[in-house]
Amino acid sequence: MPSVVRFVVVLALLTVACNAGVDEASDALESRPPPTPSPSASASPSGSPSPTDDTIEVTTPQPGDEIRSPVQISGEAEVFEGTVTIRIVDASDRELAAGFATATCGSGCRGSFSTELFFFTELAQSGTVEVFEESAEDGSALHVVSIPVTLVPGT
Repeated sequence: MPSVVRFVVVLALLTVACNAGVDEASDALESRPPPTPSPSASASPSGSPSPTDDTIEVTTPQPGDEIRSPVQISGEAEVFEGTVTIRIVDASDRELAAGFATATCGSGCRGSFSTELFFFTELAQSGTVEVFEESAEDGSALHVVSIPVTLVPGT
């Protein structure tokens, strides 16, 4: 997805969230199809990229961590325009949160990224934090890193 289009989508979602409320923004995010992992960029069971693909490395959270809202997600990436997309999905593969972070460096160099995502769950359950690059060509998910976590209700 071209950066201008991505910016307009994010701006529209933020406007909806500010003007109409979080429920409408959540509905808008849920209408977006889930990312399709790239066949050449699979994550290992440990949640880190396979040895042949170190495009994105997630340092927090780690596989098996218990996370509660807000959760800090950070790592390093060498991706187009430095932008990584992040999703949190629950045990039913329902998207609880989505956002993006911009690495300190883009294509051609590796940079650090960090962001905080807010989510809601009533019960402790298995979940996944997914970090990936969106294809500039067709919006598909590239270099997907999936981190299995336990989602915990906030305190």
